[in-house]
Order: sequence, then C-alpha cells, then structure tokens
Amino acid sequence: MSTTTTRERPLATVVIPTYNDVEHLLAALELIRAQTWPHVEIIVADDGSATPVEPLVRAWAGCDARVSVVRRPANGGVAAAQQLGLDRARGEFIYLASTNDPIEPRFLEASIGALERHPRAGLCFSDAGIIAGWSDTRHAFPLGLARSETGFEPDRLAALLRRRPFHISSNTVVYRTRSIRAVGGCRPDLGLYADWFTSMVVALREGAAYVPEVFAYSRAHASAYSDRARWNRAKLAAAVVEAIVAEQPDILARLRHSAVLSDFGPLVLIALQRDKRTRPLVGFEALWVALLRAGWRRMLPRRSRRLLRQAVMPEAA
Repeated sequence: MSTTTTRERPLATVVIPTYNDVEHLLAALELIRAQTWPHVEIIVADDGSATPVEPLVRAWAGCDARVSVVRRPANGGVAAAQQLGLDRARGEFIYLASTNDPIEPRFLEASIGALERHPRAGLCFSDAGIIAGWSDTRHAFPLGLARSETGFEPDRLAALLRRRPFHISSNTVVYRTRSIRAVGGCRPDLGLYADWFTSMVVALREGAAYVPEVFAYSRAHASAYSDRARWNRAKLAAAVVEAIVAEQPDILARLRHSAVLSDFGPLVLIALQRDKRTRPLVGFEALWVALLRAGWRRMLPRRSRRLLRQAVMPEAA
C-alpha cells in the first residue's frame, strides 16, 4: 500500500475470507499492501480455521491499524465469511478478495477511478486472467467489450449480454458498498452462485463500469476453499432465480432479455425449465445461448476464443 495516505480519497475496504490457508493469506495481504490506492482498510474474515489466524496476521510485518481480523465460530463457507467482513466494512467501495487469486498493484485504483467517473454504476469489472495450478504463468482472457473504459447503463448491459454473452468474473469486481448491501450482501444460502447473484443483480439494477485491462487472475486448482464439486447446481440455480423473482422484480425484464442465465449451463437450465416456478424466466433464448457457449468451449481452445473475441471487438465504446 502506498505510504502516503490521502484522507480525501474514498476509503476502500478489502475483505479476505480465509480457512486453514495461512500461507496464501499472508501472500494475499502483501498484494493488498502493494495497491497504489492510498486509503484502504483490510478485514481478514477467518471462517473458523482450526488454528485462529489473528495471531499470525498480527505477527505479519505489514500489519498496522488498517488491518482487522474477525472470526466465525464455525466454518460456514466463502459467502458467510465475506458477509461477516461486509458487516464491518466502513469503505465507500469494497473488494471481496481471495487468498488464491492474485491482483495487480493498480487494480483498486483503476476500478475505483472508473466508479468515480461513472457515478451511477453499482460495480466495476475488468478483463479476466487465468493461472493454471500453482505456476507463475499468467494468461489474459480479455472480454473485448470496449476499447476503453466504459460505463454500461442497465438496459445497455442487458442488450450486450444477449448479443455477445460474457461472464463477469467475481474476482475482478469492485462494488459500491451501498450497492452490494442493497441487494442483500453475500448470500450463503446461494452457495457457489452467491457471487453470481450479487454481481448480476447489482449490474442489472444500477449498471456497471468496465475497464478493458487484466488486473485480477483466477487460479484454477483442485481442493479450493470455494470447491464447486460439492454443490447441487440445479437446486442452487433455482434458489437464485426464486430470490430474484421475490426480491428484485424490477430487473426481471432485463434478466430475461439478457439471457444471462445461460451462465448456469445447459444441464442446469433444462432442470430450471422443468420447474414451473423458474420456467418463465429461463426461456428458449437462454437455453440456446447456453448450448452455444458449451459447444464454443468444447470445440475451441482458450487461445482461439480469445483471438475471436479480439476480432469482433467494437471500434469504440
């Protein structure tokens, strides 16, 4: 973190959930310390680790008054730990970090700057990066949505999602704190789709800012804290749709028009089609897009998909 704290700059909160991974936690803390945004608080959310992490965090060389540790009495999963941190966040902006996914030093500065320039947007997202396993090799996977920083109003974003489907990677998202709280915060009841629910509902309610650079990298590896293999995806997807219907009726038209439910994949959507409670929001379009996306991923290697996206990148925002 910059040593010249500018109190006039808005405070950003970084929440780092952790569970039995102190080594990676300390590495993540170093990456937050290296951020060029000067006004940051760090909340470490210990999700019931076998050995409490607070003494180790306090012994970390970079620990100071900007760092606090909160602890759940028992392990409840990533979203539960994130919510614990969110409850205590004082910042105008918030980033829900990961101990596994590295970020570049300019990540917060670029994301918060975009939100300041697009004051109606509820979140900022950027291009995705991927790291396979525990190597140091990083691969950019640009979305190609615009050639420069762009603000998307909700209707425009829904139309863009329909026209050229893309996924907002949660580790690239910085929220306005009021916006994430307005949609219920982090939802442990939604399991692996908790971050999807939060980002898509905020984006379709308030719009989003987009920065066409890679600042955050997802690390693909086995036995992750947020392990997806143990979840019943169809059941959780149904819970997501039902929550949106009950709690966010103002975005239902945009949700259906965007076909963004294709993110869940064809098998999950077929299950949703069979459920009379969720069928009206799925529609043929989302299922068709999901099938196309599944085929696209199977037939083309990641590099080819990246080149195709770049080929159809718009000339201007």
